[in-house]
Amino acid sequence: MKIVSVPFTHVHSFRALRRLHKAIIRNQILYSDVPKIYPAMLHLERYVERLNHKGKKAVL
Repeated sequence: MKIVSVPFTHVHSFRALRRLHKAIIRNQILYSDVPKIYPAMLHLERYVERLNHKGKKAVL
């Protein structure tokens, strides 16, 4: 896996917070676990973005 040292964008943080909010509403995670899970969600959003861009390039 490639490690990207570029800072997270506002889009990454917004999407990560949206995922966390949905998970809290659905009682999938506890509010007290948010500080541990938020960094993981940021990495997940960056990874998903990279996957989507790779798929679009391959189709063209």
